[in-house]
Amino acid sequence: MIEKAVILSTGDELTTGQVIDTNSTTIAARLFSTGVEVTAVLKVGDHKDQMVWALRQARDLGDIVIGTGGLGPTADDLTTEVAADFLGCKLKQDEQVAGALRQHFRDCGLAWSANTLKQAMFPEGSTIISNPVGTAPGFQVPIGPGKRLFWLSGVPQEMTAMLHQTVLPWINAQRSDAIETLACTFKIHGVTEGRLDDMLRPMNFADHARLSFGAHYPDLSLRITFRGEQEEFEKLRTEIKKLLGEYLYAEGDITLEEFIGRQLLEKHQTLALAESCTGGYISHRVTRVAGSSAYYYGGAVTYSNEAKKRFLGVRSQTLVEHGAVSRETALEMSAGIKERTGASIGLSVTGVAGPGGGSPQKPVGMVWLSIAQNQRHEAKLFQFSGDRERIILGTSQAALNWLRTSLLE
Repeated sequence: MIEKAVILSTGDELTTGQVIDTNSTTIAARLFSTGVEVTAVLKVGDHKDQMVWALRQARDLGDIVIGTGGLGPTADDLTTEVAADFLGCKLKQDEQVAGALRQHFRDCGLAWSANTLKQAMFPEGSTIISNPVGTAPGFQVPIGPGKRLFWLSGVPQEMTAMLHQTVLPWINAQRSDAIETLACTFKIHGVTEGRLDDMLRPMNFADHARLSFGAHYPDLSLRITFRGEQEEFEKLRTEIKKLLGEYLYAEGDITLEEFIGRQLLEKHQTLALAESCTGGYISHRVTRVAGSSAYYYGGAVTYSNEAKKRFLGVRSQTLVEHGAVSRETALEMSAGIKERTGASIGLSVTGVAGPGGGSPQKPVGMVWLSIAQNQRHEAKLFQFSGDRERIILGTSQAALNWLRTSLLE
């Protein structure tokens, strides 16, 4: 039974930070969906000793090993050579692959290079994994009793095609009698990771239920993985939702702005934004959702006091008496954008993003938000910390979350 897997990514470009390893993320997500646990993700450079070490570790930790990279024709493409040494066998040329490579070069009018045949050499006993979108095929080979090595192209598009065409079907066939793995992701805002852990601690999670916390400021996600019956899983899922309460804004792979878009459409509401310290970032988040033109009227980035007066109708007296970063200004901004656009909801933000511009009375990170609706017009004060980008990001999330809760009322 295939229960555990190790992912092995190779290449100096990965270990030197020149390229981000997206392959391991993709493979891990696909394995999770099949119910296979990823016990480790290893990354090593193009060095024989490192690759052999990684193969040993991977074989010890997993039932299958999925490797990527190093299948090309150049001197630093060492995968097949290292795999053969690791297995104690020779490399053997696959004539069908060699013929396909020659034909490809002829069809493309490319000059043939003898080192291209390196892509047709595989460890003895291997089964070829075809590459439907590239020239470098992969291979699979046994690496011990009940253990198997799959090696795929390091090019993300090619790797994904090979994974779906060959590897995943093989795994699914091996796991036809496995207990189903169920999972759900909760998207959360307004509570820290530590506080969330405290909230969940009294719950009795069985051995077949596993929780994973994902903190990605300013968001937080909670993923539950469950091996068992659907009825038990749904019961646990319902208990967690009840416990999270207002902190839970969505389930599944959905962003806060996507959730808000759905709510605006369902309630036949429209939105307009008046932004100061966020410089249009909230508008960017709203409009990157496909179809947002159905509910988003537009916005104004009113950074200066003059812009606030000219485009939103904020009174000079308000700015003189209370300043740009104040409850009174935020209220007039939200009312102004709502009135001028005709949107159902006007949302405004004004604050001090830093690093300069703060004072003892109005420190860096101080932000006022305001919402104007037909039967509602109010403002809230928030205090954020961190650098400028972190304050802007936190402000945008707080503004969208407040909009979410107001739409649910």
